[in-house]
Amino acid sequence: MYRQNRYRRRRRVGGVPMVLLAVLLVVMAGVLYGCAQAQGRQVPGQQAGAPEGEPGQAAEPEGPDDAGEEPVISNGTDDGAAGDQAGESGDAQAAPEEPYDYSQPVPERAAVEDSYFDDAVFIGNSITEGFMLYAGPSGAAYMTDIGLMVDTVFTDQCVTVGDKKLTVMDALKQTDFSKVYIMLGTNELGWVYGSVYQEYYGRIIDGIREANPDAVIYIQSILPVTAEKSESDKIYNNERITEFNGLLRSLAEEKQAYYVNVAEGVADENGCLPEDGSFDGVHPTPDCCKQWMDYLRTHTVEA
Repeated sequence: MYRQNRYRRRRRVGGVPMVLLAVLLVVMAGVLYGCAQAQGRQVPGQQAGAPEGEPGQAAEPEGPDDAGEEPVISNGTDDGAAGDQAGESGDAQAAPEEPYDYSQPVPERAAVEDSYFDDAVFIGNSITEGFMLYAGPSGAAYMTDIGLMVDTVFTDQCVTVGDKKLTVMDALKQTDFSKVYIMLGTNELGWVYGSVYQEYYGRIIDGIREANPDAVIYIQSILPVTAEKSESDKIYNNERITEFNGLLRSLAEEKQAYYVNVAEGVADENGCLPEDGSFDGVHPTPDCCKQWMDYLRTHTVEA
């Protein structure tokens, strides 16, 4: 009896410590949790660095962007500057030049120096020979002959190159030039068909471009004759000259050459060569040739 009661007491005494131990563990866990919050330790479910009270949300970066300004994200280019540059570039960009109207005579512009003609070749008949003697630029080359016409430039050996006599077109192939001034037509005024004159003239232009594709080609209008000559001659008259000059303007447009209306530079108010501007009603005097040269200086397509 005594042994049985002793055993029962031991079971009750032994059960008490186990309950107390469980309570103590719960209390200690709560204390540790509170301490962890108080000391700012990371709590499961809360990201490192996140402000308290906002679990799972990353903290905002510190620095100047926190002052209410949106952070600037760069893509490698300054879009603002690029836009400004585009605007400036658009304003500064010149409008495209209008294509040249070859149907119109070369307009007047500031006079060029005579050095402009240093790489020029003048092709013509006796009228151009007089121009060369009285007013022509000394640095230019001259391929002229009395009675020269648009067909004989291909056949007459009238130009001296070295120790040889060559045709105008063959001489061009052995000459350095950048500009060509042509005046031919007075001797052709008696031709029945103006279209033949125009055709041969076109061949001259083609031959020049074959010799130098980049050459600037000036087609000079035929000079007028005096009123007295015009009224007394059935061939060498200003009506016929005006007709031929019209063919030259059409040819200039077709071939994209520059038509220079030198006739207006020497003509009087009636469109005629002044009576005192010619020896024979056809060939210009030295003063008239100087007017011709002045006109060429102020009617070019490049400086």
